[in-house]
Amino acid sequence: MTIAAITFAYSFRRRRTPPLPPGPRGLPIVGNILDVPTSHPWLSFAKLGEIWGAPLKLQTGILTNIRVGEISSLTVLGQTMIIVNSLEIAEDLLETHGVNFSDRPVLPMAGELMGFNNILTLVQYGDRVKRERKLYHQLFGNSTSIIARFGPLLTSEVHKFLQSLLGKPEDALKLIERMTGAITLRIAYGYNIDPDSEQDVFLEMFNTSVSNFSRATTPGASLVDIIPALRYWPEWLPGGGFHTIAKEWSSQIHRTVDTSCEPPGLQNLPSPQIYLREESHEEYLIKWAAFAIQGGWSRHVREQPPTQGAAQIKAFFRAMSLYPEVQAAAQKEIDTVVGTDRLPDISDRERLPYVNALCKEILRFHVSVPTAAPHRARDDFVYHRGEGATPMLIPKDSLVIPNIWKMTHDPARYANPMVFDPTRFLETNGKAAELDPTRISFGFGRRICPGKLLGETILFLTCSAILSVFDISKVRENGIIIEPPLGQTSGTMSHPLPFKCSVEPRNDRAAALIRSAYP
Repeated sequence: MTIAAITFAYSFRRRRTPPLPPGPRGLPIVGNILDVPTSHPWLSFAKLGEIWGAPLKLQTGILTNIRVGEISSLTVLGQTMIIVNSLEIAEDLLETHGVNFSDRPVLPMAGELMGFNNILTLVQYGDRVKRERKLYHQLFGNSTSIIARFGPLLTSEVHKFLQSLLGKPEDALKLIERMTGAITLRIAYGYNIDPDSEQDVFLEMFNTSVSNFSRATTPGASLVDIIPALRYWPEWLPGGGFHTIAKEWSSQIHRTVDTSCEPPGLQNLPSPQIYLREESHEEYLIKWAAFAIQGGWSRHVREQPPTQGAAQIKAFFRAMSLYPEVQAAAQKEIDTVVGTDRLPDISDRERLPYVNALCKEILRFHVSVPTAAPHRARDDFVYHRGEGATPMLIPKDSLVIPNIWKMTHDPARYANPMVFDPTRFLETNGKAAELDPTRISFGFGRRICPGKLLGETILFLTCSAILSVFDISKVRENGIIIEPPLGQTSGTMSHPLPFKCSVEPRNDRAAALIRSAYP
């Protein structure tokens, strides 16, 4: 009798509990461990949606109105991942219902063992996040304050970059990372990198920390993130070597953060450290907020301002070499509006709609953090997508992963999404402009990137300056044109695959303008 009652209760509960979003059937105990992608997860998640994100059919015969591929799920060792390929669903869950989806995943390896849980990206939502985001909003909250506070700084670093590029065009990709790192070091610490050194020691410390962060937070990078109990596995036993790596990387990031409090050459610039001390914030907030700014732009870590970094500038160079007609159209607009006697500045932005559209297309075409930073559900949530739709369960502690890459390459939203075309963002011949990708590429809800406006400002200022004085084209070696590869690296942060391009001043007048731009 007891067994029958238990069986009935379990059966009744199953009928009342909505199903998870559709996904492949898993194996006993380990679930979908074989379905979790180990490389380029945004592509695998898009494919997963196409195969398993089909409309569900209830016993009543009512069909859900969710479009194929919009939402799906995987479960690994009890951990549920909700894959969202739809902008509308991402906004519905992460913004409309943001109270329930504003936490971050708990990553034992990167967070607890390595110390990256001190970085805003992995901090659980609460007072710390609110205070730090308030700081960022005060620093980067509107275009007027950005231009007033950081305009001269940004202009000087871009001009230095142009001069370095004129002298060493073959080192374009390295110089991009140096420029983006220099910008954030000045913003965060008031520190100027050593102009006579190819590898600034302070900058290299940050680059190492951010590279470690990317590697540590890549899905599936560590078994301890899949089986958290392994963090108690002794270091001296076989398989305990991850503790050694964790200690080394933890020491490196804390050494970087502590050293950055008083870097050599600190100047009286509008850095968060100076601002925070004036506002009497705790020392830990000062240190980690400044570190987040540096890490965010130079290598692009989601939710850490400024957001658009070296990856986007590299993507710009690749796009210009692949689409010379786009480059020519942008240069024509700059020559007409700005002229050839000066470099563009941020005040020209409204008068350069094509160049502005080109920058938007860079953000859409190359997504630096393709799957964003996962959100975590605080409580069970039953999701209904419209009247008569199949209800779906998003369990407590499940990870909600917005597939930013899929959203910006959705053919239902962007015509010919694999083609680089800035005109998609311009109203022409009665054709409405396509959706501005900044609505997607900076994240969602309470964890949206607070450095959005600064990132857009830097991207426009850099790209417009380069276009005004340089021609970018494919490299020719031994008479053969070398085609730049179209792919991008895997990992939490994604850069274009290594490529070569030719960078030359447009003419003698442009070369002279570059030399005179910065004393």
